[in-house]
Amino acid sequence: MQIIMKHIFKTIKAISLVLLLILLGPEISFSQVSGDPTDQIQQFTVKIDKLGDASVEVSTKMTQAQWEGFKQGPLVNDPSITKRDMERNMSTYLIEDFKRDIDDMNRTVKLSFKVKAMTQYKGNGNWVYSLDVKDPIITKLPDNSIMSTSNLNSNGQLIQQIYKVSFPDGAKDIQQSTDSFNKTIFTYKSGGGLWSYFTWNGILGVLLIIAAVILFVKMPKDAPAMGTNKQIANT
Repeated sequence: MQIIMKHIFKTIKAISLVLLLILLGPEISFSQVSGDPTDQIQQFTVKIDKLGDASVEVSTKMTQAQWEGFKQGPLVNDPSITKRDMERNMSTYLIEDFKRDIDDMNRTVKLSFKVKAMTQYKGNGNWVYSLDVKDPIITKLPDNSIMSTSNLNSNGQLIQQIYKVSFPDGAKDIQQSTDSFNKTIFTYKSGGGLWSYFTWNGILGVLLIIAAVILFVKMPKDAPAMGTNKQIANT
């Protein structure tokens, strides 16, 4: 059965490629490297909500030379270029609430936005997403999150990339496995069953409906009858 999946790490890699093309130029090698990468640090934070949408933050810390090049370029005064390039490279995703912050003191650019339908709902409270990679090094954190660290080689410069993905609050049975293509996937449970359809607003609405029904049932039954008897007497 063919499954249409929204890939978290595929999205992150697309974001990373866009940022590097914008900030460093097109000559990028995605080979894995070893060592202590200190030329640049990229941090990706993905927080998935109960609807499968995600809030994403991408923080890029540059060297002095990279920062000077960035400040002299057109992007510093026109963040819409970054947004347009990202939307073009991530055309299969719906991006909302795009924001950009520049921290001159720490030579850091931070992008924040929302991605719709980051994970796939399988029914009955079961969710799944794919990392779109084989045999990643994953560290499970105690706060319903996972973390992965990798290195990128760009024009001889080492870039450290740190990914953190947080599951929804209350997510249970988080399991790591592989799909039919031997790529890593994570499954988890969130919601499901009758009570998953009720938010606090929904529960309040149901209580108001029940109260209205009770008041209707307790209304005096003799009011219409008294009016009818009075009409007969006048006749």
